[in-house]
Amino acid sequence: MNLSGKTILVTRPKDNNAEIRRMLESLGASVVCLPTIEIVDPDSWDECDASIWKLAEYESVCFTSKNAVEKFVQRVRLLRPQALNTLATRNLYAVGEKTKSTLEATGFSVQVIPQKHSAEHLAQSFYGQNIQGKHFLFPKSNIAREILPSELRSLGAVVDEIVTYKTVIPESENLECVRALLADGKIDILTFFSPSSVRNLVELIGVELLQGRLIAVIGPTTAEAVQEAGLDAAVVAKQQTAAGMVQGIMEYYTQV
Repeated sequence: MNLSGKTILVTRPKDNNAEIRRMLESLGASVVCLPTIEIVDPDSWDECDASIWKLAEYESVCFTSKNAVEKFVQRVRLLRPQALNTLATRNLYAVGEKTKSTLEATGFSVQVIPQKHSAEHLAQSFYGQNIQGKHFLFPKSNIAREILPSELRSLGAVVDEIVTYKTVIPESENLECVRALLADGKIDILTFFSPSSVRNLVELIGVELLQGRLIAVIGPTTAEAVQEAGLDAAVVAKQQTAAGMVQGIMEYYTQV
């Protein structure tokens, strides 16, 4: 079984779509890329910078995306490079293999990665631990969900949330081309790697043109966003990676 004859829309950011594009094309699929997310700097670095200067006060730092890792580490290097040594001695927690590997590639060790890659399951990993009064830092996007800091606070932790990047809808040169392909029924599969990618594509294209396609998502949180848009995610990756999504698509076509 391969994906020959299938045209797949990839909505990942331009600098982050090479891996899944390569995987899909190796299986015979035609890939159309329409980035629905662009990662940009926050409106202000003030809160982030303040946390970097007092990094030694935090016992733990939680990351729920590779972008949060990259942007925070870049800012530390720019503002106070010696604080990288302090960061290396904190308890670092990651959601997902990609976030974990990004931390490790930067030279840091990860304390915990939940078996299921979600903020909910990372929060659950602290159940039964005494984190009363412990200080956590949570670098995040401007639209990050509140589930992790909320759960940590319910367990008595002190959590500082800092925005290290914003997600915005990028300008796209091929938007009208993609719209035409969808209108002509020439795109078979839509792929989404985050809730914001779902919401942004709906805003760009409209939900009507997205109906009737196979939709594959990276995990349950993104599947919820698909459902909220009035659509259905037939494929939810068991392993929340690009490879996991591709495997899910292959399994779907094996079963139908």
